[in-house]
Amino acid sequence: MLRDHVATGTTDFFYLPYGHAYLSRPELVWTHALADGALALAYFAIPILLYRIARRRRERTLRALVWCLVGFMIASGVTYLTRAFNLWHTAFWLEATVKVAAAILSIPTVVLLWRSLPEVLSLPSHRQLRHANESLARANRELEAFTASVSHDLRSPLTTIAGQAGLLEISLVNPTDEQRRRLAKIQSSVKQMSDLIDALLALSRISRHTLHREPIDASALALSVINDLRQADPDRVVEVHVQPNLHVHGDRRLIGDLLRNVLENAWKFTSKKQHARIELGGTIGEKMATLYVRDNGAGFDMAHAQKLFRPFHRLHTAAEFEGSGIGLATVARIVERHGGRVWAEAKPNEGAVFYFTLPTAPITSEILVQQPQESCR
Repeated sequence: MLRDHVATGTTDFFYLPYGHAYLSRPELVWTHALADGALALAYFAIPILLYRIARRRRERTLRALVWCLVGFMIASGVTYLTRAFNLWHTAFWLEATVKVAAAILSIPTVVLLWRSLPEVLSLPSHRQLRHANESLARANRELEAFTASVSHDLRSPLTTIAGQAGLLEISLVNPTDEQRRRLAKIQSSVKQMSDLIDALLALSRISRHTLHREPIDASALALSVINDLRQADPDRVVEVHVQPNLHVHGDRRLIGDLLRNVLENAWKFTSKKQHARIELGGTIGEKMATLYVRDNGAGFDMAHAQKLFRPFHRLHTAAEFEGSGIGLATVARIVERHGGRVWAEAKPNEGAVFYFTLPTAPITSEILVQQPQESCR
């Protein structure tokens, strides 16, 4: 038979399907076919899991490795399919092409896997994560107890100082101006310390507060804050513009505190302007909203912007503007808990703009924005 094919110039004999060698045993053909099909399905299923990993992990090197693995797995799965197909057919060039593609994809996959090995090995195990979570929970409990203790221990002497200063003022029959000034200084310092303790307690509670997420009309909350500010300081004339329909998704209490701190900040730093202006606006995206509060107040030098959102760091003295230095640190903490970021732009004596991003839909790990916070005024 071989001599007849060679004599006639035909070569079909040399391109018989793989299964031709198993024709005497059909069960062997189907065993190969089913095994190749099962392997192909496995190679196609694995990329689905890898795709989910790639979407959740933001490390550039690890994502590149995952995508290379996805391509290599799919090419390998097609290789098994073409091999099963060629049990009955002769698409050998197709099979060879797929094998070449798989071989090409295997090279960057191996290189990236080797380069990513230290990073993969450094990923914590489930036991390590559980231990870290337990340690963090224990540290939070200790911090809460410490905060409560410090608050009580600090308030007690402050109450005594304030009471003694009051009694001293009453006991003075004809106090001099210097005595009145010193007593007023004591009372003022006691109040400042008490306000600082309250601010620290509020800042520490933000991290422990359980978030109750819901749709929020930030415009309505801002108008409520502005109304409170006008009632507290009715003699001031401030031009305020609040963009309507600024809807976000988050904890109503914390978002309210955020807007109160930012707007009170703008209200305070425009107090020396004859024509004060404050504006709340923003843009609403599909997943995140970018809001801003702009004022034409004292502003600050951007060279010191890294201090903005750190507790107790202030760019203006207490003689210029009163404050605890905790307000914008509170803003940064609230924004961070909602997966956003905050930053500011300003010029001395020309005002400032504070930007912050907040979710517009129920937050997931895919829309968390993990970016370092800028610092505070």
